[in-house]
Amino acid sequence: MRPTLRRSWVERGVLSLGVIGTTIALVAAGVLNLGRVKLEAITEVPIASIEEAKNGEPANWLLVGSDSREGIDENDPRSGIFLGDETPGGKRTDTMMIARVDPELGTIDLLSIPRDLYVPIAGTDRMGRVNTAFNGEGGEERLVNTIEAYFDLEINHYAEINFVGFQDIVDALGGVPIWFDYPMRDPGSALDVASAGCQVLDGFDALAFARGRKLEYFVDGEWRFDPTGDLGRTSRQQYFVRRVAATATRKLDFTSLGTVNRLLDAGSQNLTISGVEIGDLVSLARIFSAVEADQIIGHSLPVFDFRTEAGAAVLGLETEQAQAILDIFRGVDPAVSAEPTTTTTIRNYTVMVLNGSRVSGQAGDTTKSLAAAGFSMSVAGNADPTEKTTVAYGPGLEEAAIDVARWLGVNPVVRFDASLSEVVVTTGADFVGVLDTPRSKASVYVPTTTTPPTTTAPPVAPQPTVGFVPGPSPEGTLCE
Repeated sequence: MRPTLRRSWVERGVLSLGVIGTTIALVAAGVLNLGRVKLEAITEVPIASIEEAKNGEPANWLLVGSDSREGIDENDPRSGIFLGDETPGGKRTDTMMIARVDPELGTIDLLSIPRDLYVPIAGTDRMGRVNTAFNGEGGEERLVNTIEAYFDLEINHYAEINFVGFQDIVDALGGVPIWFDYPMRDPGSALDVASAGCQVLDGFDALAFARGRKLEYFVDGEWRFDPTGDLGRTSRQQYFVRRVAATATRKLDFTSLGTVNRLLDAGSQNLTISGVEIGDLVSLARIFSAVEADQIIGHSLPVFDFRTEAGAAVLGLETEQAQAILDIFRGVDPAVSAEPTTTTTIRNYTVMVLNGSRVSGQAGDTTKSLAAAGFSMSVAGNADPTEKTTVAYGPGLEEAAIDVARWLGVNPVVRFDASLSEVVVTTGADFVGVLDTPRSKASVYVPTTTTPPTTTAPPVAPQPTVGFVPGPSPEGTLCE
């Protein structure tokens, strides 16, 4: 099942998560009063709307990945993945992440903003993909204003990093170790992990891992494709944030002047900030050095797929469902945040719809209908043609699959897929739509032999997770 891919890999941006590794590294050096001149030489841009949070209060950082190729070594034999005749000039962003840092609770919440989210662009009279607000002169401020206005939240700090900065920081850290359950590859980003086990990714490989959106992994003698595209990539980016934080706080030797200088050079040359003082960086680094991996919490916005009047494929926000997530970043107490909705079912999983019927627009229409029924939806896509509608589910999601199947106008084939971390509906030629009210649970047939013992299922990252993400290293095995 392969959803339609909208854009080529060469248009994808670098990862905002590199800002976090940069910040931790630079701050720790700054705490030792080393390289302050280089810290102060980091590029600053004026953004009038940014208001810093009061000392000790939670703050929202907008972390942006720029695809600027400036500084890439043309003599590096691997540089062809970034450079070429069709490589655009200037800079864009396809990766935006809000990090809410709470000093009192010692937690960090991450919210990834899909680049294709269709929003009003601040300072203009037009709608567009949110990432287009970044394009052109004054793009940093326009992007901040767009995000603040659309999501009704406050940005307190802005930080942006490019390709070279991301790679240099990872290399200065000595690489980032990741445990791979299976061999993995991505032809678009040049990721090539030939064997399972603990692999230390250098800057190039780390960028390839976190940029990949055509991911494949080798299991049971075959390569399997992760159909979740950008949303799966987002999950891997948030996972990589945790690995960078853990690596930076464990491995860095700031008694080494050479290490410090490499980190400072990487950051000062490739980092752009606004509303950020050295004290803010120190505070952020202290929190990152103290948090455990489970205190860095990833969130995804509920979205649906649709086309504009001009025919562009974009994403819309499920406004009502998004409020509880957005309230975290607004600092609103969830107990009093919003009026209750008409949906009482608590669903801590996401649903993706793939079109296997060849009926135009069916995946998008079905996504909207299921969203109206209270489900949290991933981006819709296309699948190979099929006769029967299916509902596939990952480990621990059998009840979720039944819940979804009850709303379908046909009785689908329900099957287990160990590679999934959500419920995937593939419409077939028999599909007739979504019901106004669900059928009885007893009407859904689930083969008892579908789900293998839990000991054979591949590791799955904690919810909410979309797409395939490497699992933790086996018990008793360190990957550091």
